Amino acid sequence: MVAAEGPRPGPAAADLVLGGGALAVTALRRLARTALAPVRPVLAPVVRTENWPRPLRELAEDGQRRRQEAVAQGVRLFRRVAPVVVVTVLDELDLAGIARGVIEEIDLPEIIRTSTGSVASESVRDARIQAMAADDAVARWAGRIFAARRRPLPAGYDAAT
Repeated sequence: MVAAEGPRPGPAAADLVLGGGALAVTALRRLARTALAPVRPVLAPVVRTENWPRPLRELAEDGQRRRQEAVAQGVRLFRRVAPVVVVTVLDELDLAGIARGVIEEIDLPEIIRTSTGSVASESVRDARIQAMAADDAVARWAGRIFAARRRPLPAGYDAAT
């Protein structure tokens, strides 16, 4: 069962730090883009790793390997923890209560009545159409039989014999 929800807490100190950090990063990116535009042609060769001295390249490659290992470890941890969290959350949910609430909200009984009525009337209409087609087929068949009896006998044919 899910505990009754109380009032939701307002923003925390961590939210203030995250919001301020995001604002600072955005402002610094704009400032850097504007301020570095004149020196970009000079800095471009320096930023390329192939122009770095060997010890710096090796340090960067080591950092890249460590970052990739950390990401792989994070993915492994996520794959281990996520199923446990999902099962725990689903165990805590009142799925029957949620289903009842959804049924009440969408008025499922009325939807069933409406759709059943339309299906029933459609079925009756189809049965009538089929009965009319069968009636037409019987009428054609009977018409052929009775029309054949009304035709005059061919010349030289004696009906008594």
